[in-house]
Amino acid sequence: MRVVITLLVLLFSMCGAQTQSTQTEVQTESQSTGAAAAVVTTQLDVSAELRELRDTNELYTVGAENNAQKTELAVMRERLVASETKVDALERGNAAQHTDLTTMKTEVENLKMETAAQETELTAVKTRLTATETDVVNLEKKITEQPKVAFSAGLTDSGFIESGNTDLNLVFTKVITNVGQAYSSTTCFFTAPVRGVYYFRFTVMDDIVSRYMHIKMLKNGEQIMELYEYDTDGRPSYLSSGVTLQLEVGDVVNMRLPAGHRLYDDNANNHNIFSGFLLFPL
Repeated sequence: MRVVITLLVLLFSMCGAQTQSTQTEVQTESQSTGAAAAVVTTQLDVSAELRELRDTNELYTVGAENNAQKTELAVMRERLVASETKVDALERGNAAQHTDLTTMKTEVENLKMETAAQETELTAVKTRLTATETDVVNLEKKITEQPKVAFSAGLTDSGFIESGNTDLNLVFTKVITNVGQAYSSTTCFFTAPVRGVYYFRFTVMDDIVSRYMHIKMLKNGEQIMELYEYDTDGRPSYLSSGVTLQLEVGDVVNMRLPAGHRLYDDNANNHNIFSGFLLFPL
């Protein structure tokens, strides 16, 4: 402010000096010369003051610019520090994410391997299930298609049956069960409808007093077994047995009463029974 005031004073002085010089131009030459010298001196001082003022203004301007640059530099430094901090945090976060990603990739690979193993196991289970289902279907078909053969028949309602002088093929006329119709109550023969293993059983009875009770089982006319018993008490006596036979289609089995023997049966008790059934086909 002092510089500005000084400059104004100088300017007013110059203006006054110039006015005074104009008014005294009519004066003497010596006075004009002195006044001119004073004006020149004053002008030189004003120029010096102006230069000083200009330099001072430039100094202030440069200082202001320098202060502004310092302020901006401080702000830029703060922003730089903040950016570096943010970058560092981002880098740490990125490193953590990279670690997490690596872990997730490992877990994914493990899951893929586990899934592949489960798919392999599932395929094996499906294969086994298919095979089992096929076996079940085949078994059901086999059971359904397997021939069912079973029979039981009582001997007679006529009381005593005697063979006379020759062996007598016993006709069990009282059919109780005859699944598959393999037993004939007319011919007395069981005829095998399929190749397989069969089980046969019989029971016979007689009132014997000092005599033998005698019975035979035959397969295709050949004797399979023979049983007899001697008793003297006159009370009912029983003979019973069973056998498993492998038969071909068309093989026949029957019971035979040897010559000179007898059996007893009635219409209520079925003391004499001939039975048989298919165990399984071959």
